[in-house]
Amino acid sequence: MKKILFIIAIFSTLTFSACVDLELNPLSEGSSENWYSSQQEIEMSVNDYYRTDFFPIDDMTWGDDVTARNSTSSVQNGTMTAEDGTVASRWQNYYKGIARALRLLNNMENARSMGVPEAKITQYEGEAYFYMGYAYGMLAFHWGDAILDKTGMNLEEAYSVARSPKADVLAFSYECLDKAAERLPNSYSGIQRATKGAALAFKARIALWNGDYETAATTAKACMDLNVYKLHSNYRDLFTATWSNEWIFFFRGDVTLKKYYWAAGDIANSISRLAGGWGGQKAPSYELVCAYPCTDGKPIDESPLYNPKDFFENRDPRMAMTIVPFATAHNKNVLAGTYKPQDYLWLGYEYSPAPNRTTVYRASDGAQVSNSDSKARAEHASYTGLLFKKYIDATFLENGRSGAPTTYPMLRYGDVLLMYAEAMIEQNKCTQEVLDQTINKLRERAYAGTGITYPQVTLGSQDVMRAILRTERFVELAWEGHRYADLIRWRLAEKVYNSPGYFLRRAWSGSTSWNGNEASVSTEYRQLIQNWKDGSYPIGGIPEIDENGIADLSNMVNAGYIVVASERKFDAGRDYLWPVPDADRLINENLDQNPNW
Repeated sequence: MKKILFIIAIFSTLTFSACVDLELNPLSEGSSENWYSSQQEIEMSVNDYYRTDFFPIDDMTWGDDVTARNSTSSVQNGTMTAEDGTVASRWQNYYKGIARALRLLNNMENARSMGVPEAKITQYEGEAYFYMGYAYGMLAFHWGDAILDKTGMNLEEAYSVARSPKADVLAFSYECLDKAAERLPNSYSGIQRATKGAALAFKARIALWNGDYETAATTAKACMDLNVYKLHSNYRDLFTATWSNEWIFFFRGDVTLKKYYWAAGDIANSISRLAGGWGGQKAPSYELVCAYPCTDGKPIDESPLYNPKDFFENRDPRMAMTIVPFATAHNKNVLAGTYKPQDYLWLGYEYSPAPNRTTVYRASDGAQVSNSDSKARAEHASYTGLLFKKYIDATFLENGRSGAPTTYPMLRYGDVLLMYAEAMIEQNKCTQEVLDQTINKLRERAYAGTGITYPQVTLGSQDVMRAILRTERFVELAWEGHRYADLIRWRLAEKVYNSPGYFLRRAWSGSTSWNGNEASVSTEYRQLIQNWKDGSYPIGGIPEIDENGIADLSNMVNAGYIVVASERKFDAGRDYLWPVPDADRLINENLDQNPNW
């Protein structure tokens, strides 16, 4: 067992309010004057790091791989402020964790005097440095300059200290993660926690996110050379597995404690209406669908294999492993009269968002049932016509559709391979060997068992390699919460978030639904049915894909296939950094603010 597994039961007595301030003696630990008086108390303090308060997961609606039905996020619509709850809680929780780590380090001599074994002290120090390295890296990425505490400040110092330059914060992050890697083992027996590989992988991510490609490449390769991790054999199974050698740092759900993460914590918004969900309130975006290359490795606007009337045909297999596939009106089996609904089952029902499909097949008894996953029957069927498949299987149905013990991989080996490839490309040091170790390994895994030879990436110019890498990250890591950070660090957020989000045309007439008589429905609904017949539902035509793998969907809007759902806004002179929380600046006049906030 070579991972970091977060056993939630350990922490059930250690939870605290979501409203956290920068207090140095948290009640869950007791005061620094009387805590750390036994090895058990030290263990409790260390265990308390391993929860998402201290390792926050980005909201799934921040990236352009997800389309939310009911709202946009503050990072996409330009409404973030210095009073934003996410901004405040992250800033405060990072510093709360750092304060705890420093207290722990400052009490190790006391631990020695109590007879705590030196091996355990080394481990505790490693875990404390691990957290500080991670937290300072995140502070540098989101805020740039940040308060830098290396020894443990008292309250008076905490309320008067100024921010240190980002370069200093980042250097200390590296230093802490190096110390963590020196002290932590490759793996544990039993409950898993911070490891050498996790320290190296987080250092590589922090370096990459902050544009330090030399450090990112060196550290990612060091993680690879540990020979501890390997790719899961099947991409689809990775996200529903009970264990994987690909996971490096992750959170696993617990049915008994009703603690779930990522999609598993919001499952009703993701699964089909027929299966008891809300049918795609958080659905795959059209940008994501258009990003998957064809089986020749080319983008859809370049590949002769792309069939715009059956957009699942000849596509990278990860598309149908991430997004629930369905048969279009121009599917080859439909046209040949050999279509079988059993081939398109999802959670017990044939999945079809076709606007003229009033009934679909139910697997349990072979009956035709009302198709509430189509605009033919339900106004609130998926607003993009698409559903996510990644992370989801019948386990959710067995657990009352409330969640499942699936794993959210905050860091996995596939990401490390992509980090190494990107860092080498950005240094213009990429070789065919690097590509074969990284992107080609991921593609080989994706195509395994399909009978199709994967499209091997061969060495080209830096611009060509960068385009391939960025598309590969988009599709390999889709719906894993990394897309927002990628758009920020690539300085693409100003392009993506200053373009609209999109839905299907509104199909519901308000009083009538499709009954086979086109005259009985609204003009818009009639157009939607015609789009389906023409093979333009929900994707119409061939959008242009730019050098970053991003589709221009404006022609689809102009042609009437989709509509603008929401306008997004991003201020390039402000929004690449987050604001320092107002509450902290009110009590510390020496805290300056980031530009234009």
